[in-house]
Formats: sequence, C-alpha cells, structure tokens
Amino acid sequence: MNFDKNILEIKNMDSVVQHLQNFIHEQVYDNFRKRGIVIGISGGIDSAVAIKLCCDAIGKENVLAIILPEKESNPQSQEFAKKYCEKLGVKYEIDDITSILDSSEIYRTREKIVKKYFSDYNQSCKYRIVFSENFDNDGLSIPYLEINDENKQTRKIKLSLKDYSTIIAATNIKHRIRMTRLYFHAEKNNFLVCGTTNKAEFQQGYFVKYGDGGVDIEPLANLYKTQIYQLGTYLDIPNEIIERKASPDTWSFDVSDEEFFYSLPYEIVDLMLFAKEKSVTLSDICSTLDLKEEKVKRILNSIERKLQASKTSRIFPPSWNNKDIL
Repeated sequence: MNFDKNILEIKNMDSVVQHLQNFIHEQVYDNFRKRGIVIGISGGIDSAVAIKLCCDAIGKENVLAIILPEKESNPQSQEFAKKYCEKLGVKYEIDDITSILDSSEIYRTREKIVKKYFSDYNQSCKYRIVFSENFDNDGLSIPYLEINDENKQTRKIKLSLKDYSTIIAATNIKHRIRMTRLYFHAEKNNFLVCGTTNKAEFQQGYFVKYGDGGVDIEPLANLYKTQIYQLGTYLDIPNEIIERKASPDTWSFDVSDEEFFYSLPYEIVDLMLFAKEKSVTLSDICSTLDLKEEKVKRILNSIERKLQASKTSRIFPPSWNNKDIL
C-alpha cells in the first residue's frame, strides 16, 4: 500500500453513495421494519450529509428532521439547519431544550465552577473549554477554561481534573436530552433514529454514550471526516455548511473540534487514524506528512490514549454468562 496524502480520496463516489443508500433502506424496512427516519440536524456537515442520504434512500416524505437548539447554541446552527431542510423539502420541527436543561441544573452547575475561577463572570460573559496539547513539545493534553468577558477580552486558566469532569458530565446531559427527544419523535411515528457520528469521532470517543451515540443506525461511522466533506461536495451540500467550522456547539463561547478535542486539523487526524489502523510504518508517516518522528509518536500516543479511554463508550454493557451455572 502506498501511503500518501490522497489515500482517503473516494474514487468510486457513485458506488459508495449507492451502497450507503442501500444500507439505510435495508435497515429501515428490512431490519427494523419501521416507517421512516428521525434525524437530529445541527447545521453541520455530518448531519447534512446524513439527511441527504436518508432522503435519497427512502424518500423525503419518510424523513423527519429535528432541530434541537438551547440557549447556548450558536444561532447559525438553527439557521443553517432550517434552510437546508427547506431546500430538501423535508419536514422539520424545532424542539428547544433550554427549559429541560434549565430544570436539570445544568447551566447553574457549570456556571458555579466558572465563577470559582473567574469571580467577575456574569451573564454577559461567554465561556468554553479548550485543550492545550502541544505535539511539538510534550504532547500532554491539558484542559483550560476560557472566558470572553463583557469587554470582549479573552482569558483562560487551567482547570482541575475534578472541575473539568464535572463540567463535561453536565454538558453531556445536553446530548442525552437531545437523544431522548429524538426517540420521542421516532416512537410516536414508528420511525428509527439515524446517527451522524463519523469514523474519527467513533474511534476517538468524540461522542456521548446514550447521547449522540445512542441511535439505531450509524451510516457514516466508517467514513472519515475528510471523506464526509467529499460526500458533501458530491451531494451538493450548501457551501455555507461545507465551509462552516466543525464545532460541538455546546458552549456559549464558540469552539472548534480542533480546539476542544483533537488539537489537530481533521486532515492530519484522519490520516493518522488510518495509518494506525493499517500499521503504516513510522518512517512512511513522517515522510508523507512531513512531520518529525517525535511529533508523530506523540500524536499516535494521544490517539491510543483516547482509544482506550473511550473503550466503554463503544461496547454494550457486559452481561453475566450463566450457561455453566443455570
């Protein structure tokens, strides 16, 4: 195998799209025996590609898009999602989850911690978590709390592991609430729920168990993010969605996937994941990506740490095997 920067280019696009559509159709009608599909739409590339494939596979009249904003969502998310649904002619509903999250103390739990680090924090400020993972130096992954204050000045401070874990645990409730709402819409219509997780996210645990990972089918889970963008171009996804910065959209202060999780652009992440999966030699990785050996080693170590840390998110709960006892 010749490992080069174009190794993930989809050359048989027509065939790939047809296979994805066949997979979706088969899962809906033959496997799950449902009437259609419910899918959450974020205004991002993954959900845009997924809903287009669903509409082409089973007909737009059998697809229901759910837009799930909350008070910290980027307004662009709802705007882009709504516009694209209207372009496709697919039925959509806007299901604002702010009141549910508010009653669950999610906002207050996070803001209490923010105020511990920034005493001047108030409702006019915005905040986010970013990671400092310097692969040119030590490769350590350190979480920082960053605020954009009322004077539009940005400040950041290192978070303790306990406070970071508490903020993330509260944030993950957003994803789990969204999934409960998707299943509400799915069950009342006898539809299944389609996920939008890509291969990089799935392999690295960049999803929430029983949240955005709690779905019936994952048509994109074997496609890298860069391949999703290729599909987006082929499927005529609007440029405003293709060019939009990929983001978890869970913080009041907007943050990219690169800043929050990967610390690398998707072009590098995908190639490194592929190289690890295919056991590409260290020298080939270095020469192809023009990276120093120590940096490549640190990136591969980071990938392995995330792979191990997210292992429980990718498996069903183990059950006791009683065949030799009962």
